[in-house]
Amino acid sequence: MYDNYKQGDFVTISNGNAKSTFEILGVDNSLLRLRDSFSLIESTRARVELNELILVGIANIQTKNIGEREISDSLSRSFSDYTEKNKAEAKRRYQYVLAVIDSNPKAYSDRILQPVIDSVAVENSDTPPSCRTLKRWLKAYANAGNSIRGLLPAHENKGNYEAKIHNEIEPYIQLAIDHFKNKTCPTISSSHDYMEALIENDNSMRSSQDKLAVPSIPTLTSRIQEVAPKALLESRKGKRLANVQFKQSKNVREVKLILQRAEIDHTQLDLFVVDDQTKMVLGRPWVTALLDYKSKNILGFYIGFENPSYLSVAKALQHAMSSKSYVKELYPEIENEWLCAGKPAVIATDRGKEFRSIAFEEACDDLNIIIQHNPAKHPWFKGSVERYFSTLNKELLSDKPGKVMTKIYDSIDYRPEKNGVISMSAFMAIFHIWVIDIYQCKPRTRKNIIPKEVWKEDLSRVPIIVESPEKLKLILSESFTAQLGSTGVIKDYINYDSEELVKYRSTYGFGKVTIKRSRDDLGEIYVFDDKAKKYFRVEAVKQAYAKGLSLFQHKIHLKFVKLQLKSKVDIESIARAKVLIMKVVENEINSSRDTKVTSMQRVARYQNIGIQENGETNGSLLEYSNSNSGVPKPAKKEIENIEYQPLTSKFDGLNNEFDDELEL
Repeated sequence: MYDNYKQGDFVTISNGNAKSTFEILGVDNSLLRLRDSFSLIESTRARVELNELILVGIANIQTKNIGEREISDSLSRSFSDYTEKNKAEAKRRYQYVLAVIDSNPKAYSDRILQPVIDSVAVENSDTPPSCRTLKRWLKAYANAGNSIRGLLPAHENKGNYEAKIHNEIEPYIQLAIDHFKNKTCPTISSSHDYMEALIENDNSMRSSQDKLAVPSIPTLTSRIQEVAPKALLESRKGKRLANVQFKQSKNVREVKLILQRAEIDHTQLDLFVVDDQTKMVLGRPWVTALLDYKSKNILGFYIGFENPSYLSVAKALQHAMSSKSYVKELYPEIENEWLCAGKPAVIATDRGKEFRSIAFEEACDDLNIIIQHNPAKHPWFKGSVERYFSTLNKELLSDKPGKVMTKIYDSIDYRPEKNGVISMSAFMAIFHIWVIDIYQCKPRTRKNIIPKEVWKEDLSRVPIIVESPEKLKLILSESFTAQLGSTGVIKDYINYDSEELVKYRSTYGFGKVTIKRSRDDLGEIYVFDDKAKKYFRVEAVKQAYAKGLSLFQHKIHLKFVKLQLKSKVDIESIARAKVLIMKVVENEINSSRDTKVTSMQRVARYQNIGIQENGETNGSLLEYSNSNSGVPKPAKKEIENIEYQPLTSKFDGLNNEFDDELEL
């Protein structure tokens, strides 16, 4: 297993404004031998201590290898930022590299590598590389810190090989490519005829000097070949056939150590929870949990009212790879430690669309995590997490007020929405106590193992791979392309600008830029510096509105402006809509106790009720409404004169639209 501490690398530890740099002189599974680069004093540090410093953002690793340093930087571009063609080639190379690593050879000789090459090439119907090429890939993979980004083609470092095509011809080529992607499966020749007809039609209105030349068939063919084969096949033949054609075959590895395999899934709790302050029934929250297969420990989870989506998956994965130091501060009554934090080598999932999203696949590729999609209708392939949810319902929820009865005759005289008395904050405290002091301390899997003890036993044998909080947040954020203008970047009507962004556009001018943004905090984005090949952080200009705002909340505000206020969409009208919605929510809470649970569940999702990024719990609908400082409050009459209509939208787990509406 790859270790992120290597001899010759450097560890930088921050203490306020001061920074100390240490060279790594020696490494074993429990201790690191360090030398202060300034005083040259040697010392030793426990691996777990340094892991915790990295997890909380106090320390970071600088690799000796410059190529690996560019990839491992917290703000370096992620795997999703490269072209589809380069990513497809990197994944192809990765299959050969992974096959060699799985065979665990003692040396990379031609005699050992050739059978592996032949096997992978036959399995994937691929043109096999030479042994010399595969050795170069293995070296690049190792120099990049065992990252798939080390296998990306370095075409951008070559000279200018861009096609010499006139700018006015480019739109016609794109139209021809779109024509070729049609599900009627036209030939390249017919798409070329289509493009030629468009150009000739426009040429008829041009002078003889301004007529456009029609690109040749080979030119169009080369441009079509630049489109990723899977995306091309998906457009012409459908997604199902493309997934079958380009599936990645992976062997199920024998699990001998912790973090070799984790399983992830969702469940809606059989429990109704109530608001911390108003005691109104909010509904049944969702749990997304990551379970370590070997130890049966809970690596991390997300609890809230967000429907299963990439956001809930990303939050659970981020929690699994983050420090659990918040537990002692928030829940001092807990006796045991929650040591589980780290990056799993394999994540087993079902076939939910949130697990097949591009964002999830590319985040896992970037983190060097293999996704194992289990076959449809085969839940036993990830039976550990399925059994965990069964245990959760039996051990934790069976005696709690608000429990949903599984048999209809058990609930004749029982109304969970009337009897539910567990607040979200109280439930989160109970859940943490159960996970840490009960679940991980009791024998599991036919009473053979105790999760906590198995984890401790393997800690001395497994190097825990950790990532800094900023790098992890960046990788799990979603990528977009936005226009950089004179006022900065505007995304979904929110303006982002900073001194660093002013300097960037002053140096390189205006144009399209790549940005990354987290769905649960629109208060900041990361902008990619194409020259420095890394990101830099840019905050929203209107922090009073955007800080801590989720994309779901913002979409509701936008729909409110368009459908209810019927005013110009700008940040002031959106901020006004935010206050109006919160006023309506408060009026609903204060005036009625008979609101439907389904409506309150949507409101709870809007209010982001549940566990937060720092481990704290937002347990009341009123907490958010009382924190709208800096947003102008509308007049009372303005609220009373609004006729509310249902707000509708679509959300399939793969994009930024939503299927739930906020009923007002």
